[in-house]
Amino acid sequence: MNFRKLLLASAATAAASASFIAPTQASIIDRPHFKVEPIIIVWATGATNDGSAIASDFIVGSESTDLISTDGSAVQTGTLNRSVDAIGTLGNVLDAGGNAIDTDDLAGSTFSAFDVTSANVSGSGLEWTSSFYVASNTAFDIMAEVTNETIDGDDFALDQIGFALSAFSTAHDVGTIDVADNAQDPQGTFPAIDSFDDLTGGEVLVYDGTRRTAAASGSITEQSVRFDAIYTFLENAYDLSDGSGAISADVTYTFYVA
Repeated sequence: MNFRKLLLASAATAAASASFIAPTQASIIDRPHFKVEPIIIVWATGATNDGSAIASDFIVGSESTDLISTDGSAVQTGTLNRSVDAIGTLGNVLDAGGNAIDTDDLAGSTFSAFDVTSANVSGSGLEWTSSFYVASNTAFDIMAEVTNETIDGDDFALDQIGFALSAFSTAHDVGTIDVADNAQDPQGTFPAIDSFDDLTGGEVLVYDGTRRTAAASGSITEQSVRFDAIYTFLENAYDLSDGSGAISADVTYTFYVA
């Protein structure tokens, strides 16, 4: 065997040995991925007004997709009775000491006799208070809009209905339901709104949220914060000089991921 053939044979043997002893190589890629969308659950009651709590809106994701097409109703504060069924008398007849005189306010009824020299029809209780509840894993904003306003007569206007919204995050009961036991103050701000006049013509920001309501593990109601809406008719309450008529409107609240 000549020297050239010897070199070729050695190279072939080395190559075969190298391919034989090379370790087998393989790879696998693992890519765990977890994602929790922002969630806002709004609850109050439904159309049956049976005192039960139902989710009025269920909003998921940064696009605020509303998963419940039928909106619920706000409730009388401290109850689960629909606020739209909470219509009471506009005002009471008071005696000189500020105590309500027992009268029958049905049209055409005969009123009990009372001293007209000491009675007046003014007072500070001309308010409509209602509530709804919010549980969230994210900060959120609330928008409000006044629609379907109805004014009967020339004496009243939308700027005579004052508006205020507040949050109540202290643990409390609504009937047999525990509310806010595992909630926290969402620490939002409430832009100044003077009257219904400020809420017409489109959605208006009425709450600018900072953090979620849920503070610890618990049920949806336990992680909820109550929002109270107070509507005040006439700044200094009603007086006969204010005239007569009727005024009403719908206030629609819409929730967005902040």
